[in-house]
Amino acid sequence: MSNIVIAISRQYGAAGREIATLVAQKLGVHLYDRQLVHIAAAQLQIDQLTEEELLRLESEVPPLSMNFTPFFSFGMRGEKPLNQQIFEAEAGVIARLARHESCVILGRCADFVLHNERNVLTVFIGASDKFREHRAATVYEGKSLADLNKEDAKRASYYKHFTAQTFGAKENYDLMIRSDKGTTEEIADSIVAYARAFIK
Repeated sequence: MSNIVIAISRQYGAAGREIATLVAQKLGVHLYDRQLVHIAAAQLQIDQLTEEELLRLESEVPPLSMNFTPFFSFGMRGEKPLNQQIFEAEAGVIARLARHESCVILGRCADFVLHNERNVLTVFIGASDKFREHRAATVYEGKSLADLNKEDAKRASYYKHFTAQTFGAKENYDLMIRSDKGTTEEIADSIVAYARAFIK
């Protein structure tokens, strides 16, 4: 069997991180998430920024009027914005990981970066507003559904900027699943079973 790589994107507040963690544990593989930005920063020799600054830089995009350059537009002339450089470095790390080991990758546009790889299952995890609103109040320390939607809008903007595609659009994923249709354990089991069935 080839490496099994599962690239998980998720709606904010849909328990995507918890499910991704369980999927990695069940497969006995690494989960890659925030550490990817640190690997990318190290490759770019950026060592003066804090983790908070790196994550903010990674998640924010310049206005599209400022030289819109999606991921596939390599070879642009002039100095690239730092977040563009970080994205491209992350994409390179993700591609190497997918070639050399089984793993779970959470976010980071990994579904787009790896869309041509046969050993990759791309997953989008969503949930109802009622489920997300309950988690906003209980898991996210009193946040509102509006707060979660604001974070989702940032993700969508980032995804659109670097991929020129729509975040959460069904055509971008092999599997779309609602986390409010079962326990996190059941959802994780279903993703693992799907991956094992279709990745040979």
